[in-house]
Amino acid sequence: MGTIGAGRMVPAGARLGSPLWRRLSPWDIAFWLVMAVAVAVVSCTFPDFGITFDEPLHVEYGQRALEWYSSLGKDRAVLEFQNLYLYGALFDTAEALFENLLPLDVYATRRLVGGLTGLLGVLAVRRIARDMAGEETGSRAGLIAGLCLLLIPDWWGHSFANPKDVPFAVAAAWTLSWLVRVGRGLDTDAKGPSLGSVAMLGLCFGMALGIRVGGVLLAGPIMLTLLAHLAKGVLAGDDARQTGATAWRLVRRMWIAVPIAYIVMVAAWPWAQVNPLRHPMEALAEFSKFPMDFTFTFAGVQVRTTNLPWWYLPVGFGVKLPEVELLGLAAIAAFGAVAALRRPFPAGVRLDGVALTTAVLLPPAAVVATDAVLYDGIRHMLFLMPPLATAAGLGLNGLLTRLPLRWPRNFWLNPFMAALLVACAAVQVGFMAHLHPYETIWFNRFVGGVRGAGPKFELDYWGSSLSEAAKRLTDTMVKLEGPQALTQPYRIRVCGPPTSVFHYLPPAWKPTRRNTGPVDFYLAFTRWACKEIPAGQDIVRIERDGEVLAYVRDLREPPQ
Repeated sequence: MGTIGAGRMVPAGARLGSPLWRRLSPWDIAFWLVMAVAVAVVSCTFPDFGITFDEPLHVEYGQRALEWYSSLGKDRAVLEFQNLYLYGALFDTAEALFENLLPLDVYATRRLVGGLTGLLGVLAVRRIARDMAGEETGSRAGLIAGLCLLLIPDWWGHSFANPKDVPFAVAAAWTLSWLVRVGRGLDTDAKGPSLGSVAMLGLCFGMALGIRVGGVLLAGPIMLTLLAHLAKGVLAGDDARQTGATAWRLVRRMWIAVPIAYIVMVAAWPWAQVNPLRHPMEALAEFSKFPMDFTFTFAGVQVRTTNLPWWYLPVGFGVKLPEVELLGLAAIAAFGAVAALRRPFPAGVRLDGVALTTAVLLPPAAVVATDAVLYDGIRHMLFLMPPLATAAGLGLNGLLTRLPLRWPRNFWLNPFMAALLVACAAVQVGFMAHLHPYETIWFNRFVGGVRGAGPKFELDYWGSSLSEAAKRLTDTMVKLEGPQALTQPYRIRVCGPPTSVFHYLPPAWKPTRRNTGPVDFYLAFTRWACKEIPAGQDIVRIERDGEVLAYVRDLREPPQ
């Protein structure tokens, strides 16, 4: 993949003297139409998503961070809240600001902001693929890559209710986007990349760190891309003096990214502002020994968070990416291998390809090497989805370009492949609509979809299905008993995150004290191994493809 893509090194559609509408190719127009539809879907469906497990903590953390900034650091409550002070507050603060500005429920606001944030990742992926594919097919590659990310159910579902992993993944995607620009500048311009590209690289990297300090891992692709630039010169015959001069030019051009990234990180992180040198290092050390030690089911076997098998991530992504994207990844790997053999070395090595390749391969390698703690499937590694979608889009775009050239007499091949991709996209949209708002439980056909994955993998990650269960319980009781049901003092017991339930129940319905005593209704989601499950009749079930995600059990005494 180090020599990914084909075409001239000129940005797609770069006819700068003409009006914007003339510079847009049909592929560009199609992409922006897709994005308009996506924005409309986000705007219409965001209320459907339930409250996830630790979201109330992020609501509180965001409001405390906002108080920190508005009081100029006098209100210090944010510095000792749970363990969230170890995370940057960039996204939580932004969401808190919108919570105060928009006339929506707190959680509805977070749904809307999160969904739109996920679309920013699609824009980054399109930009990377468009740049790397070159002018001739860049617009088409950008459309395909953008669709590849947009139609990953995990990306769509997590965007609405995951305040850590998706915002971080979006910042990481934009960091990669600017790294690709930097790599292209190093390859094509003797002066190197523009200062604007370097500054934006630092800004986006700093934003990633301002969400999660573990984003320091993103420095790996940056450093390896710069080292690859030096290595190209050495392998081409540069002596020590020339190599030193190249290194000095790199330092002079790139140094500004470091203070920009650091300043942005500290500005977005209240705890880091207290001690900008020590606290980020302490947070890194704390996360390196994250105290989450338990076993869970993965691929039909019991695995331990602190001793994951090496195949955890390959299998995780292999069953969570759409099949056509796996085909695109196989294609780009094959194209990269062929190009590596045919192009002159090292001159033929493209630094934008190095950037993308290392962004895909380095994080999983680091996870295996460090025995990192992971759980919730691939949730912690969602930031790999944008580079994977980019690579898949480039691979599919390469197939559309190369196969008709390989068999030129088969004039029907190109429209057939295009129609096949459209059909695959339509089928994927159908799957996502069927599962909505539980897109995150989707699995591809290699494990038999949701029904086949149910016994082998965890489905509902964060208990969001309890919110729908609470809504449907309320509707059911009103239908059975009329409006007076809303004022009955029903006693509710919950196995799962309580806010996911009580935020949607009538105020008169109260939780049982410490989950003991008489109970009228019992709500649970199936991921947790709930203790002492009471016997009773299920009056509500939330399920998809035969897999029950949550249920409500009626424990009232039957009428005499």
